[in-house]
Amino acid sequence: MTKNRFYIFIIIGLLISNMLLVAFILLKKPPQHSGPRNLIIERLKFDENQIQQYDELISQHRRQIGEKRHEMTDLKTQYYSLLKNEDKKNGDLLINEIGKLSMETEKINYKHFQDIKRICRPDQMKNFDNLIDDFENLFNRPDKPPH
Repeated sequence: MTKNRFYIFIIIGLLISNMLLVAFILLKKPPQHSGPRNLIIERLKFDENQIQQYDELISQHRRQIGEKRHEMTDLKTQYYSLLKNEDKKNGDLLINEIGKLSMETEKINYKHFQDIKRICRPDQMKNFDNLIDDFENLFNRPDKPPH
């Protein structure tokens, strides 16, 4: 086999692999990141007025959870920095504070769903109950692969 023929095979192979890569990228469906908002609207069959109220609830909930997440990050940073000097007393205090914040976060989440329930009409209550029954499957994120 001559050198030219060898190079032609290599070039053709590279072109085919590039075309397959481009086709794979273009044909792959983008991941859906709509979150639970659209799912809840669909499952509860919200009308436009309810969607507007729900969007306001989402905004309020995100703000509250964001504040708690920020506080939690600060406390965890302080806690893990104690590894430098093994301060057990302050470590226990920080763990208690982290636990309190976790409880407050869960209370915020619970209240959020109470608020969602309040904007449901009586004919939507069965759908709400079904949504709560499916809660674990609907809102848990899939496990991340180990690193």
